[in-house]
Parts: sequence; C-alpha cells; structure tokens
Amino acid sequence: MAKKQKAVAEESISPNLIPMIDIMFLLLLFFMLSADMSQRQLEEVVLPAASQVKEDKNKGNEGETTTTINIHHVTDRSTACAVYSNGGVCREAEHWKWAIRGHDYTKDTLKEQLQIEAQLHMETTMDPKAHKVLSALRVLIRADSGAPYGDVQKVIETCGLAGIYKVEVAAAKPAPEKK
Repeated sequence: MAKKQKAVAEESISPNLIPMIDIMFLLLLFFMLSADMSQRQLEEVVLPAASQVKEDKNKGNEGETTTTINIHHVTDRSTACAVYSNGGVCREAEHWKWAIRGHDYTKDTLKEQLQIEAQLHMETTMDPKAHKVLSALRVLIRADSGAPYGDVQKVIETCGLAGIYKVEVAAAKPAPEKK
C-alpha cells in the first residue's frame, strides 16, 4: 500500500487580475452611460434675448416638479436645412421638433405625454375658477430664437388642454447696461 504524500504549498502565488479588470470596465461603462443621460433634458437651443428679466422666485421649491419642453431645429444632417445653418430663419414645419427629455413629440403625442405627466402631479383641491382639479406640474418651454411662435402657442394650448396652468417661457438675460 502506497503512502499518501503531503500536499506541497505553492511558493509563488499571484492574484488573478482578470475579474478586477472586468469590474473596472463595467463601472466605466456604467458611469459613461449615466453621465450621457443626464445631459439629455436640454436640447441645444439659442434662447431669444429678453428686454427685461423677472427672477424666478420658485427656483428653490423642492416640492414642485418641472418638465422642460424644448422646441429645437433638427440637427440631423440629412434633414437640416442650409437656411438655418447660415443664420437664417427656417419655416419648414418638419424641421422643428418638440422634445421632452430627449424624446421628440408631435402635437398629438405631446398632448398624450403631458396628460400622463399631469395626472402624476394633481393638486389636492378643486380650482374655483376652472371647476376641476388641475395639475401642479410646472412646464418650462425653451424655444429656439428662430422657432415659429405658432409652435410655442401650440405647446401652451396643449398644456392648457392637459390641465397644466403653470407654464413658463424661457429667455436669455439681457446684456448688462454699459455705463
């Protein structure tokens, strides 16, 4: 009968780095994707200049939810027009998009989306003038300075149809006066 040999301890032990590298790549991918998604709420628009500015007193209110609607010109090269690229005013309706959080909407789909969001933020009491319960959702409209004003009017009308009455239109601050 053969005797069992003692187990010999291996002298050179090195850690396996492959799982650690895999985890680091997954973390890097997660942070890259989450950083990209945080920037999608605001589309690239050039806000119209205001002659006067009323400071937003509700800026610090934590209880109110604000949805931003961006009216922006298409930046896709296949559909972008040369007139807008050269600083002109584009009046092609299909070149202007309405976006919420990076998703483009039409008049009908915007109404559906706003109704869904309005239902999530209903007030607790009935409005005495409207004779119905309205939404406490705030909507900020950011329209490009070259956008057709009719689009802004349609968005305001759509907000009213969805029961949203807290509507603001963004503008750029005027240049400081030179003394």
